[in-house]
Amino acid sequence: MKSLFYLSGLLLVLIPTHLWAFDWRYEGRFRASSQVLFDPPPGFSHFDNEVELRNGLVGTLFEKDGHIFNYEVVGDLIYTGGIREENGLVEEYDARFFRAWIRYEKDDFKIRGGRQQILFGASTLFRPLGFFDTRVISGIIPLTRGVDGVRSTYFPSSTSLVQGWAVPGQRGNHAIVGLRGEGNYGPIEAGAVFQYHPATDLNFLADFNLEMIQMGYHLKGEKIIGYWNESRLDIQQDQPGDPLRFDTVLGADYTFDIGQGLHVLVEYFLRTQEKEFTNLDLKQDRTLQVMGLQLDQPVGIDVVWRLFFFFDLSDQSFQIAPQIEYNISDQVYLYAVARIGGSISGDNSTGRLFRESPFFYTGTESSAGLALIAYF
Repeated sequence: MKSLFYLSGLLLVLIPTHLWAFDWRYEGRFRASSQVLFDPPPGFSHFDNEVELRNGLVGTLFEKDGHIFNYEVVGDLIYTGGIREENGLVEEYDARFFRAWIRYEKDDFKIRGGRQQILFGASTLFRPLGFFDTRVISGIIPLTRGVDGVRSTYFPSSTSLVQGWAVPGQRGNHAIVGLRGEGNYGPIEAGAVFQYHPATDLNFLADFNLEMIQMGYHLKGEKIIGYWNESRLDIQQDQPGDPLRFDTVLGADYTFDIGQGLHVLVEYFLRTQEKEFTNLDLKQDRTLQVMGLQLDQPVGIDVVWRLFFFFDLSDQSFQIAPQIEYNISDQVYLYAVARIGGSISGDNSTGRLFRESPFFYTGTESSAGLALIAYF
């Protein structure tokens, strides 16, 4: 991150001051949430509390003859108390950049450096191409934390793009590098991606310590219903024989004419891997199958209800996450949320979607709570 700030500073120096067209827009968010756990591990709090203040600026540094420099700098101040802090999963007080980037664009070309989100793909609940996606999709307004890197994008036409990125580790000279293309072909949106993923110290990313070559694709279309397929193949480079792992998602959605529109989305996720591929699953299963369902519907102009349901076909654990959003005023929202888990097999100690431990917090325990979010 430090080197990217140096690069941003150099760009500022190189722009003659009489050409600056500096403008800015303030963005802020306040969020306070509290959840109660129904059955926490012995000796730990029943509550998980969090208060967040997000503030920042978005705007333009320079614009002349089609050359544009934009920026976004947004920081988070976070307090966390309760069971996550007691388990050492988070710090009680934390301050960090949520976004911090500068972007140059000219005609059909853009390049951005700094802390940014890198998201693409067609799937919603399961995301094989979410290389840098840290969202909990059933959470409240899920946003990825972003990564420190450089990303460039070229638009050959109004319906296609080519994009490349480099995301360095925090220490050493290893960097995740990738290239993807995306375009519309008749009624179908199609994309392909290739990425080299060395072992890094970016431990907030999945499989951060594995060296892999990764490639994948997505297809998305609509014919009465929306439908998509997203897949990824991993080739592990630091194991003998270069073992393989394959993830794929099939999904569809449709909005029924019920009330103000009942949106139904369903996805099927499959993972299979060779036995030599490093297995991070608690049960060491080499084949995983999970079904996901999302329902959402507005009620009047102030209320939206949502329901997420996940079922692991392999170990028969499940998780249900209902959510109600109420718009108190123009920029203030109240959320009532819950997470209810269980297992049809009756084994709650090793489930992937619901697991209870007598020693530590797993993050899948059943809970309910409230959250207040205000934008300013």
